[in-house]
Amino acid sequence: MNNLKKWYYSISRLNKRQIYSHETFKVLETLKVFLRETLYPSLRHILFGLVGGVFISLGCVPQLFAEEANEAEQFSLSALKTGEVLFSWDELKKLLEEIETLKQDIERLKKEKAQAQKAQKEPLPVEYSITESHFTGEVKGSSAQFKAKFSVQVLKDGWLKVPFFHDDVGIEAININVLKPLEASENGAIATDDSTISQPTAIRLQNEQKEEATLAQFVRDTQGYYLLAKGPKAFAIQVTFRVPIQVKGLIYRLSFMPPRAVINHVTLRIAEKGVNVVQKTAHSLIKEENGITTIETVLSERDTLKLGWKVEKDSSISRKSRAILHSLASVDKSDISVSSTIVLKHVGSLNNIAFHFPLNVEIVNVTSLDIEQWATEKLEESQVIKMTGHSDPRSAVKIDMSYRLRLSSLPADIAIPAVEIMGTDTLEGFLGVEVLGNLEVNAKQLQSGILIPAKNLPKKLWQKAANPLLYGYQFYGNTFRPSLSIRRYQEIQTVVANVDFVDCVTHRTLEGKSITRILYFIRNNDRQFLTLTLPKNSRIWQVFLNGKPVKPAQKDTGEILVPMKKSASQGGDLQSFSIEIGYITEVNKLSLKGDILNQLPAIDIPISYLRWRLYLPEYYEYSKFEGLLKNVAQFSKVPKKHHFTKPQIDIPTQGRRFLFEKHLIVEGRPYIRGKYGQFLGDDLFLSIHSSGRSQPPAVKRKADRMDFMPKKSKEAEVYEYDRQEIPQQQIAPNMF
Repeated sequence: MNNLKKWYYSISRLNKRQIYSHETFKVLETLKVFLRETLYPSLRHILFGLVGGVFISLGCVPQLFAEEANEAEQFSLSALKTGEVLFSWDELKKLLEEIETLKQDIERLKKEKAQAQKAQKEPLPVEYSITESHFTGEVKGSSAQFKAKFSVQVLKDGWLKVPFFHDDVGIEAININVLKPLEASENGAIATDDSTISQPTAIRLQNEQKEEATLAQFVRDTQGYYLLAKGPKAFAIQVTFRVPIQVKGLIYRLSFMPPRAVINHVTLRIAEKGVNVVQKTAHSLIKEENGITTIETVLSERDTLKLGWKVEKDSSISRKSRAILHSLASVDKSDISVSSTIVLKHVGSLNNIAFHFPLNVEIVNVTSLDIEQWATEKLEESQVIKMTGHSDPRSAVKIDMSYRLRLSSLPADIAIPAVEIMGTDTLEGFLGVEVLGNLEVNAKQLQSGILIPAKNLPKKLWQKAANPLLYGYQFYGNTFRPSLSIRRYQEIQTVVANVDFVDCVTHRTLEGKSITRILYFIRNNDRQFLTLTLPKNSRIWQVFLNGKPVKPAQKDTGEILVPMKKSASQGGDLQSFSIEIGYITEVNKLSLKGDILNQLPAIDIPISYLRWRLYLPEYYEYSKFEGLLKNVAQFSKVPKKHHFTKPQIDIPTQGRRFLFEKHLIVEGRPYIRGKYGQFLGDDLFLSIHSSGRSQPPAVKRKADRMDFMPKKSKEAEVYEYDRQEIPQQQIAPNMF
């Protein structure tokens, strides 16, 4: 365009000047280059012809590439040497006007080309569209058959998967026609072989079987049916399919999800009299004509077709009355309890129905929403339940009954009490047997009915049972008489409480006093008391339950009863609680040497782990500990987090400390027995060993004297280590 502008600028200043032929051809060559670079082929030959004609008619072109315009310096006339021509201004003006027209056409074509390229790159708003669908259906037995017509427009270039039906639909026939574009008719519609389908762009149906088979097919997977189509194309699809009808009671229900079309027209015909529509979609129209009910509705893109109806039968038609009985017999050591559910069908009046029971059966309860009242009447051989109430033969009557048979003694052969239903044409049912407690139950031979695997019993009986069902029966009629052989076994008393952890602290004085604090962490299911047997000459000081004071009781035998609580359950496990007790015991005063005995209370609950810190008076040497507990340097078990409870009772911790522990104490009283001996001075003390002398603690010995002293045992070294950690403080006399 720059070359054209320069050339146009120079020519526009010509009046009637001369030009030489050499420069004339130079101008023509510049114009050719411009045309080859910028113009479309369709216009290029026009301009070439126009310019060529001018040069042929004139022989040359006037050229004055002026000194007036700097932009036209490349067309300078200084190089022209031979030839001259006269070019009139009118002819040149006409040429320039035609060139200007060509420039405008070029600009217009460029804009159109840019718009076309932009339109090709713009993404599609949707890949496909089901513009319209029509469903025409009819109820046939337990399903509804529909014939549907769809108009599908695939906009995407290439293959596309279009969802159509869910997996609950059964397709019987499919017909797919490919539609090709055609100029719109006067009314904007497409004429097909079978119908007229409205479209924004008119298309005509082309019945080309080979192309249809390769461009579109229906496929199915676990989710449902899909249309696999190659676009961009338009398709007309006809599908014949069936939808199952669900029947619950006397209500028929039909439900399915149509394809996501812009508009769904649905028509369903029910060829039966007395149809009462109980559920319909919005915008539904119901018509009844000649014993046929027609339901017409329009669904949006995401609506589901949901219809429900009842068929009102003629009351003059009578059906056989039925009784369905489901019973659960629970066998316990004291009785057999039976829970029964009775369903009566096609019963005109409850006044004609009677329930017979054996005389030794205790009727617990009878409940039903359909009865007004019931009463029991005892006859010579049985007792009868009669009831009053209104019943609709078209609906079922549900009655729940519970009764039981007392067992006098075991073992015994017992007949399960069964209810007899009078006033119905047929009776059928199931019986399940469960066992409660430590009983051996065996089924005896049947005279009527069938013994079936318990797993084949109805699901409702399994849901009602507390324990797995042992036996199952199926029976017909009122002659069903099952019997069982029941044997009882002696029950063994099991542990219902356990002590997880016991923490004991005892301080003993020179004056013969011993004070002890014990923390029990207990898990209890149904025990009321913790029974304590205190050591001799002991008395309870304080008792706490979970940090709160409680008052214990004392039996005639002297045992102490401490109230307990039931453990809370968390995640299926029982949580422990604490019982803290403090007691004082009168013990022997320590002399120069002798035996020492320390005891803990005996309890009636097993102990998982017990630890004991024993503080004894200073200035004594202790050895040869023995008993139910083991002397250790440190405890082997670390208490759990919930066992770190702040005690309510304070115990002095002065003196020499000794550690004892024991895992699993089931019976017996925890105790420790040992030897002791007192120091007589800096150099002398009473030995507690059979020979030799022991070195007194906290006293330095000379090297020569050490040779005569026996070496310390490992226990003595531990005691020495403990004494260095504990303040050396003598217990004041008469502190208790």
